[in-house]
Amino acid sequence: MRPIHKSLNTGWTFAETEPNQYTHPAELHAQQLNWTAAIVPGTVAQACQKAKQWSFNTPFDFDSKDWWYQTTFNVDTETTSPLLNLQGLATLCDVWLNGQQILSSNNMFTGYQIDVSEFLVEQSNQLFLCFRSLNEQLAQRKPRPRWKTRLVSQQQLRWYRTTLLGRIPGWTPPVAAVGPWQPIFLANKTQPCDINLQTRIDNDTGIVNFHCHLPIDQKTGIKAQLQIDNHSTALDIEKTPHGYRLSGQLSVTNAIRWWPHTHGQAKLYTPTLSVSIQGDTQQHTLPAIGFKSIQLEQSDNRFQLFVNHQAVFCRGACWTINDIVSLQGDNNTLEQTLTLMRDAGANMIRIGGTMIYEQDLFYQLCDKLGIIVWQDFMFANMDYPIDDSAFHRTVKTELQQTLTRLSSHPCIGLYCGNSEIEQQGAMLGLAKSEWQNSLFTQLIPELCDTLHPGIPYISSTPTGNILPFHSNKNVTHYYGVGAYLRPVAELRQHDVKFTSECLGFSNLPVSKTRNQVLNGQLPVTHHPKWKERVPRDTAAGWDFEDVRDHYTQSLFNIELTQMRCFDTERYFMLSEITSGEIMSQVYSEWRSSHSQCSGALVWFLKDFWPGAGWGIIDSNGLPKACYYYLKRSWQPLNIHMTNESLNGYDIHINNETKKDFNGSIEFTLLNKNSTVIATTSRHVTIPAETTHSCNSDELLAGFFDVTYSYRFGPVKHSIVSAQLKNQQGEHISDCFAFPNAEIPYSNPDTRLTAIAKQIDENTFSLQLSSTHFLYAVNIEVDGYSTSNNFFHLLPDTTRFITMKKIHSGHKRYKGYVSAINLPEDTKIKVSHT
Repeated sequence: MRPIHKSLNTGWTFAETEPNQYTHPAELHAQQLNWTAAIVPGTVAQACQKAKQWSFNTPFDFDSKDWWYQTTFNVDTETTSPLLNLQGLATLCDVWLNGQQILSSNNMFTGYQIDVSEFLVEQSNQLFLCFRSLNEQLAQRKPRPRWKTRLVSQQQLRWYRTTLLGRIPGWTPPVAAVGPWQPIFLANKTQPCDINLQTRIDNDTGIVNFHCHLPIDQKTGIKAQLQIDNHSTALDIEKTPHGYRLSGQLSVTNAIRWWPHTHGQAKLYTPTLSVSIQGDTQQHTLPAIGFKSIQLEQSDNRFQLFVNHQAVFCRGACWTINDIVSLQGDNNTLEQTLTLMRDAGANMIRIGGTMIYEQDLFYQLCDKLGIIVWQDFMFANMDYPIDDSAFHRTVKTELQQTLTRLSSHPCIGLYCGNSEIEQQGAMLGLAKSEWQNSLFTQLIPELCDTLHPGIPYISSTPTGNILPFHSNKNVTHYYGVGAYLRPVAELRQHDVKFTSECLGFSNLPVSKTRNQVLNGQLPVTHHPKWKERVPRDTAAGWDFEDVRDHYTQSLFNIELTQMRCFDTERYFMLSEITSGEIMSQVYSEWRSSHSQCSGALVWFLKDFWPGAGWGIIDSNGLPKACYYYLKRSWQPLNIHMTNESLNGYDIHINNETKKDFNGSIEFTLLNKNSTVIATTSRHVTIPAETTHSCNSDELLAGFFDVTYSYRFGPVKHSIVSAQLKNQQGEHISDCFAFPNAEIPYSNPDTRLTAIAKQIDENTFSLQLSSTHFLYAVNIEVDGYSTSNNFFHLLPDTTRFITMKKIHSGHKRYKGYVSAINLPEDTKIKVSHT
């Protein structure tokens, strides 16, 4: 049997030349170029970083040069496939094999398969790639757009199919993607390609519509079969100009549905394709599939996703990238990040139009973890020239390949044509007819219907309102709480139905990561290196650190200037938790019975580089404080409060599980010294897939001015707590409110007990208890992750926190526990009993 695949990802070197200095590889032989080891798949920046020729601290414009790549390889022409696969070339690339130019590419999102049988030799085949200077092309005159964007500095980028990552000055590091960022290999003609697996479910029967291309020259004796478990079907075989098309439909009886993990099991099935050519049979394991139905309801100004006919509150974040330098990153890091997402209770992740179409592993992990993917096509903020025939052709190929690749993944829940194009046009005062074009209203939806039917499509976000960015209809990008400095009390007035971007704050990373910004020195927020990593809107006179400071001052009723200058560590402690406190208050409203909101995705999941970026996870993969606040807010079974002013607090319990919950609510008021002012407990039964609400004054059966709105004299309580416990009295969820805007009182008599007990080689259980209330308990143990952090701890209660080793190998368990109002950090004691 012939080998199916020969990798060409090794033995590469690269060199830099001036734009258009050389037009053919033959011209390079007489030159003294500095050839350096390259990484394939990878980028120029990645290779330069590994060779210590570049870092974030030494910016370089990779679009300003031509970059030549070369390698040699041997083949056995009798057995090795003649199909050269180049799966991703960023962005303008010429390709030569043994001196013959075989490709000129202008789309980094398109893959190529080229029959190179007439060019291959048995010994020393030479493959050259030249990535041409994008700047050189951007300088060429082209028709102007109808309107200009401030997102990027070069308007001509709209003509080139490349990522905007590294080319957005406001919030991405200046590292443009250049190079062979996807694998390069030779494939056998018996290897099926263009595999399209479309699934749907009819009652309990899963249905698979399958087709693929087989690029063989064989004329007779071809048979093929598709199989899933004990179900199989023979495939139809149709001759095409370049091989054969295999197609058919397979039914799977009693199919188990795929669910987002918050609502059920993410069940997957593995199809197998058997191809027999004159009696020689090859088995091909195809991408895993799942069966689900998904609908988007937009009547009555709503934007509600139904999975398997059940309404789902979608929460999660917008994906950036695993690693902005390589565009791929480490597989383990990718899995750890998405697992953190799942563990936080997130059930949706959005890939926005300013990013890239993600690698196969990303979608496979989302399939397995039960995370719905909102997939944008890679268009954002610009007036794309779809009426240009060459642009139309390359975009159509890009879309066809992308949809074919993604069609098998049950995680795909919604397609979106672009990000903020309608908003850009509207904010510039243009007529509605100028906001869109046929790319988003015709070409993309038609291809979606053909290649991935059954998945909802929308043309843009935000969209569907009088002005697209209004918040009370359809889908919006919500920055009312955030960039526009609106108070949380206005949320109900803003009446968000669904926000595919929201709550952008400059979120401080953990201390270990923030110390990296200034190369190990203590961070200083006014330092230029610190500020360049704080996100901002282009041309704005403020950044998102200013936004965070606004809410810190409001939350704690303090003036930050002196603290930022003279007590930086205290400033960081308060700033670290501010965005988490605000985010949790916002989600409490959106998940309450008062709200019609059906989804909210935080802007961003992960930072691009060390600094106080938008991410809720830092660039090293470590969760920030706000991650833990969101983790508590996103759980399928949780309790939270909304401030109803003169009407006290409403307490809401979400039960998204498929089981009724029986337990109790414990509601408590404490003063600043942790003395209980009032407390009560009530049994509750929360039916499956419902939200239950009650009122604080109803629970207390008396007037305590719990929100301190009537203000009859000084406040008597400073802490409001609601706890959800199961029938065994075990802690399930809790929430807190603070009627007075102030830093919680630090009682000098506070004593915290922190004892860790080893469970196994990689796991410790940390037991915490305190004599007084603690605000934002922070556990720091280098090399270990924590199941919960930055939580509030009631006095005389015990909490158990699971801590796991992040990496294998010996790492001594040693750490400290702090809190905003704990007089001194407490060292963790390790119990060996």
